[in-house]
Amino acid sequence: MAAPRENVSLLFKLYCLAVMTLVAAAYTIALRYTRTSDRELYFSTTAVCITEVIKLLLSVGILAKETGSLGRFKASLRENVLGSPKELMKLSVPSLVYAVQNNMAFLALSNLDAAVYQVTYQLKIPCTALCTVLMLNRTLSKLQWISVFMLCGGVILVQWKPAQATKVVVEQNPLLGFGAIAIAVLCSGFAGVYFEKVLKSSDTSLWVRNIQMYLSGIVVTLVGVYLSDGAEIKEKGFFYGYTYYVWFVICKYPGINKFWVDPLKKKKKKSVLSL
Repeated sequence: MAAPRENVSLLFKLYCLAVMTLVAAAYTIALRYTRTSDRELYFSTTAVCITEVIKLLLSVGILAKETGSLGRFKASLRENVLGSPKELMKLSVPSLVYAVQNNMAFLALSNLDAAVYQVTYQLKIPCTALCTVLMLNRTLSKLQWISVFMLCGGVILVQWKPAQATKVVVEQNPLLGFGAIAIAVLCSGFAGVYFEKVLKSSDTSLWVRNIQMYLSGIVVTLVGVYLSDGAEIKEKGFFYGYTYYVWFVICKYPGINKFWVDPLKKKKKKSVLSL
């Protein structure tokens, strides 16, 4: 029996694509602005930590709605979160990798123009494809491999003669920026495929897995906050340098955006690499 088609119109899909594209572009520009403005510079490690907290709260809310009752919700948390330390440890791996990736994104945009970052960061697509082949034993068609190499070629051409960088008020290190992007790309590919492998290894709810990962993520990012900026945060405060633009960057972080476009993924569980 053929699987039922998704009841989602092409117009709605195009609308979601347009919105996601605009949000992604606005996010990169806003993040670049917050890292190069002449105002008090906020601590990027705290922003990464706050995004994990927001994603945890959203996942908890969606799981509560999915379970349908307070009793089932509590039972699910008790069984899959509080009563599954091994699963929490398993999900701490992508939590750590995502924490590194997110901090590298802030570092890269502190040292590179938004356009250069946006184009170069797309190398995460071929990296994810390679990790999918190696870790999930999947095969890609010739057309898919051609698309991957075309994307790599496009990135190389863009960097062949980069546009003149805009003047900013902070000192930049392009080499450090490209190094940060390279690390972020590798982390993105590995963590996305690892999380999908864990998700498909059992029938545990996606939102339960998210809660497990974000709990570990909060712990990991708090450790990063303490080790990287602990002394300054103690002196200036956790939210030092925060503005409306910083909160926009946090609320529009790509990992949070998936909560706003989830209607397109409710019945489609082939891949969760965008998480």
